Amino acid sequence: MENNKIKTIVSWLLVLVWAIIIFGLSAMPGTGDHPYSLFYFVERKTFHVLEYFVLSILLWRAWAQNFSQKKSFWFAGITTLLYAASDEWHQTFVFGREGVLRDVVIDSIGIFLAVIFILKFKQWKEKRKQLN
Repeated sequence: MENNKIKTIVSWLLVLVWAIIIFGLSAMPGTGDHPYSLFYFVERKTFHVLEYFVLSILLWRAWAQNFSQKKSFWFAGITTLLYAASDEWHQTFVFGREGVLRDVVIDSIGIFLAVIFILKFKQWKEKRKQLN
């Protein structure tokens, strides 16, 4: 098996593992009696952003194995957004959880930050390459 195929398979396996982790966390029943403090809200929503930040980067790397950078950004963003929406829908079936559009919007902050991170990282890598 050639190196590029192995890289593609590993990239998609990492996406699958991370998606399963998100699914597993979303499948955990809520207690329904958690305190609605500002700290609790910020903590939970920060985790949403981080989950989808990581998923976006993993999806971008997987798509980038076979597509241009521009297409990979689009495919990763759309795929991540669809997964976020399906995850919220999944939570409507879990006891003590709710699926809300607000969380999909919060998840998209992670997508946006991932795109910025990737672009900045690529710029940094280019500058570093030019210096060498």
